[in-house]
Amino acid sequence: MTFSSLAEFHARVEVATADGARLPVYEVGGPARAPALLVGHANGLAAGSYEPWLRELARRVRVFAYDARGHGGATWPEGPLETVFAVDRFAEDLAAVAATLAARIDGAPLHFAGHSLAAAAAIGLALTGGADPFASLTLFEPPIFPPPDAPNYPEAIAQQTRLVRGSARRQARWSSPEAMREYLGARGVFRSFRPDFLAAHCRATLRPEGDGFVLCCPPEVESTIFMGHRDADTWEHLATIRTPLHLVSGDPDQPERDWVSGNMAALAARIPGADLAVIRGAGHMMIPQQPETCRDLVLRRMLGAG
Repeated sequence: MTFSSLAEFHARVEVATADGARLPVYEVGGPARAPALLVGHANGLAAGSYEPWLRELARRVRVFAYDARGHGGATWPEGPLETVFAVDRFAEDLAAVAATLAARIDGAPLHFAGHSLAAAAAIGLALTGGADPFASLTLFEPPIFPPPDAPNYPEAIAQQTRLVRGSARRQARWSSPEAMREYLGARGVFRSFRPDFLAAHCRATLRPEGDGFVLCCPPEVESTIFMGHRDADTWEHLATIRTPLHLVSGDPDQPERDWVSGNMAALAARIPGADLAVIRGAGHMMIPQQPETCRDLVLRRMLGAG
């Protein structure tokens, strides 16, 4: 069990995948007859990292969230990491989670909001024509790597290579979630998290072990996933997508932007029928930075008000 309150207090079901992973799906709450929303998280985070946002969404719609393989309360099979955590596995897992939920929501429409890793999984699913279970897909900065001849390729390769190396060296053991929160709160992108999101993230991404806690997502797993996105050929196939996608970008004009923000306009142009919303002043971690704006974008798509 993780230290996440999602794991401790909300209804859950485990989805078993074809290769033996087990993915917890949490029902956060919401009106019983409302449309349903499945939320997927970014690499290195967990479903519970978004708990304040999930609770806000659940005031209007029925909210579910899941832990991807390698994260939170999920388990995964043995094998080479580059195989177990290949980008295609995450798309297949999303299909399995969607099928499980479809049988539990009594015919209500099912929508999806995915951030980063989960957004890329949804694009992978759309490439196979398997996104039909979803009435809408709102994707916050999927990290689809640009081709070598793209203008921002040097920026992307430099940043992603630093992520691969840096995540492999991440501190895996902590004395408490509070110690992790104090450390992260003064560093990097975590300084921009709303305080309740940072606290939720530190609870959700640690599990008790011995007299302390360890990361639910081991550093070598997080690093392998970043490497997989860097090396994937997804870009070459984007023009074949026929599923309407609602893409959301951070601010590409930020002086220290993430490469994904700089890539989003070209990504949207590459996918037939995709639309793009830009959140000014936000970065790749836009949901913990501007949760109200992100909430309203999702609800407008779900409830037909925009």
